[in-house]
Amino acid sequence: MDTFDDDARASEMDRAIARRLAKLRTMPVDTSRLDGLLAAQLPQAPRVQGNAPVALWRLRPLRAIAAGVAILAVIGAILLTSSGGPVLASPAQMAQVHEDIVSGRTAVMQVDSITEANKSLAAQWPQSPTVPGVPADHVMACCMRSVKNKKVACVLLKSEGVPITMTVANASDMQMPAAPVVSHDGAEYRVQSLGKLNMVMTERNARWVCLIAEQPAERLMELATKLQF
Repeated sequence: MDTFDDDARASEMDRAIARRLAKLRTMPVDTSRLDGLLAAQLPQAPRVQGNAPVALWRLRPLRAIAAGVAILAVIGAILLTSSGGPVLASPAQMAQVHEDIVSGRTAVMQVDSITEANKSLAAQWPQSPTVPGVPADHVMACCMRSVKNKKVACVLLKSEGVPITMTVANASDMQMPAAPVVSHDGAEYRVQSLGKLNMVMTERNARWVCLIAEQPAERLMELATKLQF
């Protein structure tokens, strides 16, 4: 008998809960606040043109084009920054170029004259500046090098048994150092030293020329006066 009464009470309770849930389903709920919060977090819908919404497939190509233009602008800025304007070669860099060529660490092309050197250099880089003639010195080899992303033409000479490196670049690519200016035979030279090496730089006919050797700077300037541009 008690079990029957318990079952009856449980059934009545279930029916009461069901009636309350049914009433809740029909009660209006204010969701305006929730809508506002969601609208603030979600991206805005595309604007309409007239009575028709702008199709997303029309917006996506425009966004892709804009992104592509932005990427090209960044790449252009990087290239302009890395390749534009003259660069300054330090004495340590120029000494390294000389030592690498003399020691054989840099691959070179064996040549017998400046004419042959210019042909070989032009084959590697058509924009290579023409190396000036040095009639009194024996030409041994030539190569192309890069100094701070600027290409330079290098020729290995030998004068009185001493190897001399002549490096030539476009004057617009290389900046003259803040080194002592020495006048010799009507021309001006920038003179620098590093250890036993002396370096003499000058600009002529839109070309930047640097002579490096274990010789006095005066001897290098004498050689520079014989250059035939």
